[in-house]
Amino acid sequence: MSAIFGVINFNGDSVSENVEIGMTNRLSKYKLDSIKVIHRKGMLMGCGMQYITAESLNEVLPYYDESSGLVITADAIIDNRVELFSLLNISNDIQNNISDSQLILMSFKKWGHKCTKYLIGDFTFAIWDEKNKNLFCARDHVGKRTFYYYYGEDFFAFATVINPIFEVLNKRPDLNEKWIADFLVLPLVVQEIQNNETVYESIYQLPPASHLDLHNKEITIHKYWNPLEEIKPLKLKSDKEYVKAFNEVFYEAINCRLRSTAEVGVMMSGGLDSGSVACIAAKQLSKKNKRLKAFSSIPMKEYNNNLQNGIIADESKYIKSIVDLYNNIDLTLCRSENENSVTNIGFLIDILEQPHKIIENLFWYNHIIENACKNNCKILLNGQCGNMTISYGYFMPHVLSLFRKGKIFNVIKEINGYSNLYRIPKNHVVKKTLKAVMPYSIRKFMTKNIYKNKDIFEMSLINQHLISKWNLESRIKDNGYYNYPFRYIDSKELQRNVVDPVALSQLALVETKLSLAHGIVERDPTCDKRVIEFCLSLPSGQFVRAGKERTLIRRATEGVLPDKIRLNYEERGRQGADWVQRLQPHWQTISDHMANALDNDAISKYIDVDKTRKCLDSIGNCMDEKSSQNVRMLIIILIFSEFIDKYFDDN
Repeated sequence: MSAIFGVINFNGDSVSENVEIGMTNRLSKYKLDSIKVIHRKGMLMGCGMQYITAESLNEVLPYYDESSGLVITADAIIDNRVELFSLLNISNDIQNNISDSQLILMSFKKWGHKCTKYLIGDFTFAIWDEKNKNLFCARDHVGKRTFYYYYGEDFFAFATVINPIFEVLNKRPDLNEKWIADFLVLPLVVQEIQNNETVYESIYQLPPASHLDLHNKEITIHKYWNPLEEIKPLKLKSDKEYVKAFNEVFYEAINCRLRSTAEVGVMMSGGLDSGSVACIAAKQLSKKNKRLKAFSSIPMKEYNNNLQNGIIADESKYIKSIVDLYNNIDLTLCRSENENSVTNIGFLIDILEQPHKIIENLFWYNHIIENACKNNCKILLNGQCGNMTISYGYFMPHVLSLFRKGKIFNVIKEINGYSNLYRIPKNHVVKKTLKAVMPYSIRKFMTKNIYKNKDIFEMSLINQHLISKWNLESRIKDNGYYNYPFRYIDSKELQRNVVDPVALSQLALVETKLSLAHGIVERDPTCDKRVIEFCLSLPSGQFVRAGKERTLIRRATEGVLPDKIRLNYEERGRQGADWVQRLQPHWQTISDHMANALDNDAISKYIDVDKTRKCLDSIGNCMDEKSSQNVRMLIIILIFSEFIDKYFDDN
């Protein structure tokens, strides 16, 4: 993989040596094996390489193809190499010497802008057509790698990370106030509404499944993949056939991600998603006498469990059942000692290039990546998207789908099955189901007095003037957030989340930039284009059956995933459950730091300082799980204030 960058001067002047040096220097914080650039008239392209796969050792990037006048730079691992060899008529004797970027370039020569239709993998790339003065840029189907750009009157600049673009601008651009307002009010870890914008004015990101064409100083952006509209229902004769077809796709999605010049690791919990990935990866690696390095987050030793029944913080018993089944897995249990939501704030802001809200999990997530690097891993597998693909299947959306199709008898069967499986009184399940199937307009009318004066910004510390300035209430609700009462959705509506460009870009932000910082690549088979398309093609009944949720992966992994996990309906893991308790010994210091941050006039433009002080005072020295919502809001503000400080210091 790589960190790519480039500049196109519209007047044809050469890009200055100072810009080249500045852009390459901006990449010095990342673990790159080499950095090279190419200059042509009015154009500069660069690439900071990480040698991850055997094929990457053959990479020459950027690359100028004299016969066609094309220049390519790419951040890519292509997974369907064998298929492309056939489509491109590449002879067997040279296949091992063909790099992934060469496959992209050959695909572009053959299919032009339609080349992305034939490429499968994690990629962004840019191709400059010197003869026609045209730039073509593309981002993979699920946006696993980031791609930022600036488009001005005099030039176009792009990069995998934002910082090199600053060098071309010769300054750090103004902050994007609308993006910040959204960031401060959106729930949980959601950071943005419009995934083409960034925290900086005039710097944009190319959405997933999109390509950009620059010609005659004009840009056009085209979305080239929309599985929600393109995928047709798959109709097979039996459950056995569905499982067989699924395993063919899923096993290939894992197999193609095991290519590595060093060790292969997996970020593994005790659940269905990463557990399935780990088991199949271990099984496949064992055929080549290779080992799998597994890394699992568990709570600190002092953790006092107070979670509700059925939710567990320590999944060790499930994790160890996998290790017991596969003797080629080396397990590292990561307690992330001395780590918490505020350690390494500066490092994470510097690497992510923006504030973040992943306060419960990012500290241990980063710690696992560090451990994987220490264990010589170049590939780190995970199952981030599994809940929406391989282990999809939730009772209420399924029942609602059946109801809307008029399959009342099936609804009754599902209610009976769910009641028996989870030992919940049937009348309780019926009551909940009736609430879900009732038209939303009726439920909204019935509860209008309850929610009439509901303040959707109650749990936000944003400055009030930004709410009206950016029409936040309307914009937030129009995008599906903070609508009351809760709106139930059916299976197909819920599955739309798997290709939500905002969610995909947010995952890519963390994965791409932490990967570059540590010299490793995170890869997710559950987010493979082929897996997504397959899962979207299935009927809802393949995922939920007789009240049993997530049934496809449970059936597909019989004999592969330990039954202790596969047939577990009783417990669900919650990683990072100890985040509040980790902060408790340090709360006074954090509180003091927070109080000092509120004295900074620069952040008063964005946050309600008085409300934030009251929130801080309400916790006092009694910080515990009961105050976790307030603590969460305050930590987000602390991270944001650190970002603002860094912004003005750098300027």
